[in-house]
Amino acid sequence: MEKNKQSIIPVTLHDDNTKRQRITKHQSQKLVAHLKNSQAELLVYEGIKPSTLRVLLAELSLNETR
Repeated sequence: MEKNKQSIIPVTLHDDNTKRQRITKHQSQKLVAHLKNSQAELLVYEGIKPSTLRVLLAELSLNETR
């Protein structure tokens, strides 16, 4: 029986609000859908991949049934 190996991946967090604001203004996208249920909210912007949207909608639906 093989044991699964776990890898430790270093992650560096940066608190760089000025850079984030500059990127947001430069790459602003159009909001195409705003879905909200009792416990979750989903904002969908143009350019989203269909496969990603499918997963998000499935999760939103599962969350509503819980």
